[in-house]
Amino acid sequence: MTFSSIHLSTILKYGGISFIAGAVNHGFFSESRSLWTAGFGILFYLLGAWLEMRDQTDQAKTWGDVLGAGIVFSIGVGFFTGGLQHFPDSPARSVWVVPLGFALSVVAMYIQGGGGRSQMKSALLYGILATALVVAGSLLAWRVLGGAEHERGNDGHSHSHAVSAPVVSAASSLGMNVRDVTIEMSDQMQFSPNQLKVKQGETIRFTLINKGKVRHEWVIGNEKELLEHADQMKKAGASPHKHDMANAISVAAGAQGTLTWTFAAAGTLAMACFEPGHYEAGMRGVIDVLPQ
Repeated sequence: MTFSSIHLSTILKYGGISFIAGAVNHGFFSESRSLWTAGFGILFYLLGAWLEMRDQTDQAKTWGDVLGAGIVFSIGVGFFTGGLQHFPDSPARSVWVVPLGFALSVVAMYIQGGGGRSQMKSALLYGILATALVVAGSLLAWRVLGGAEHERGNDGHSHSHAVSAPVVSAASSLGMNVRDVTIEMSDQMQFSPNQLKVKQGETIRFTLINKGKVRHEWVIGNEKELLEHADQMKKAGASPHKHDMANAISVAAGAQGTLTWTFAAAGTLAMACFEPGHYEAGMRGVIDVLPQ
């Protein structure tokens, strides 16, 4: 193979795996887009494998290797790398995605390598032992990251407002009529509803229900402030970061909390979750405050 062919086939194969890993990362967050991403990833991988098969005439590879084992291998590595990348913020999903991806890669590699009966015993022994180690490591990571329910914030980001008991904001007024609004939070990285209309001067008691298996938070403010806050969260790994804010509440998995807020000014506000990776995955929304 020429240098250009080697580079092109390699970048297509690894690029395809990266696409699939990205689809695994966000598959539960943006379903339709991730399906297209995974499809392109498989296509790229197959193109790269085809280039190798075309130029390496000394190796007995067939289209069965490319279309069969090649697809399984690309998906397996994509699952494995994508699950590892998102273990901190999606431990309940990664605990099975990572071992499954590893096991698929072992099976596909055995088939691609033309392993016969002579290699079956050693390949089977390796596959069982290695997969068992990956399963054990995943369970340990799940217990540390998932069992702790993100109390440590995953990156030094300490949620001092992380409570399930009712929280009342400083902007509320006990003497005013209060309207109740319920918002559900899910591991699909969505608020439901994620678009609200309120009136200027109206007081809303928000009930936040976490339907997922990981911690989520709900923060309201103008978009610029939220984006600045998101940047602070990314830098929070260097030192513990607390945000005691009346406009934010963090809710543990399976729990619920309330936040009461009076919307004093008309305009457009945003809502967001700043648990690691959640905002980037699309966990955000809009609140339109209509003038009186």
